[in-house]
Amino acid sequence: MILWARRSDKMRERVSHVGAPLLLTAIALGVSSYLTHPTLTMVALTVAAIGVFCTFGVFWTLPTASLSGTAAAGAIALINSIGNLAGFLGPYLIGWAKDATGQMSTGLLVLAILPLIAGLLVFLGGHETKHEFAGQAR
Repeated sequence: MILWARRSDKMRERVSHVGAPLLLTAIALGVSSYLTHPTLTMVALTVAAIGVFCTFGVFWTLPTASLSGTAAAGAIALINSIGNLAGFLGPYLIGWAKDATGQMSTGLLVLAILPLIAGLLVFLGGHETKHEFAGQAR
């Protein structure tokens, strides 16, 4: 996470440093749903976790760089609220998918859709870094 955030700062780029790990997470969760060997499944879930944690450090620069003052505070509060709600509803979503299909792998596939959507939204939303790094020497 720290190395990824440093790389983002060094390259002065945010979007692909947030979007790419989210897409990696989605792919790794999707792959883990099809694996049957426990060791390979754990490796895929570890890769998914790496993607999630790489996202965290760089992600929080996006709302604060785009917004200021109370708008930034409101955006951070909204993001935290959605994250807490997702942490509560995620297990229910996996359980619902498992009950509906009878397979645990479906729950992981449903869960893989969320970082896929988030990664695509980050890439589509973009971010202008020249305002964020204005006045800083390269």
